[in-house]
Amino acid sequence: MIETTPTGNDAIVLAGYEAFARGDMPALARLFAPDAVWTHRNAGRFGGPKRGFDAIAAFFGESVDLSGGSMRVEPRAAIGEGDTVAVLTHMTGRRPDGRTLDDEQVHLFHMRDGVAVAVDQYIGDPAAVEAFWA
Repeated sequence: MIETTPTGNDAIVLAGYEAFARGDMPALARLFAPDAVWTHRNAGRFGGPKRGFDAIAAFFGESVDLSGGSMRVEPRAAIGEGDTVAVLTHMTGRRPDGRTLDDEQVHLFHMRDGVAVAVDQYIGDPAAVEAFWA
């Protein structure tokens, strides 16, 4: 868990993770610009860009659905400078068929005027993540 008190863009981004954990989509939507792009930098089912919050929300929703609601994204550290916030995350989940996910990732948020305009999701173990979502 994060040991320092975030301020500015760090706090905004971390509030988005809290909203995701609660399933609070209206609060999560406030984190993103209407034309935001989330790019999952991995091959497989979720690879590539999701453009606009509706596509981002659908990506999040499919992840939760496929994991039978077990998907957890725990921010471990957030480091921000100006309009960029890097978040080290620990992602876990379990598929109904028994496959498990346990991956350290980096989510790099690009902010403008207090909202995310782009996010780059870097996977810790690409092969394991692809196998989990296959």
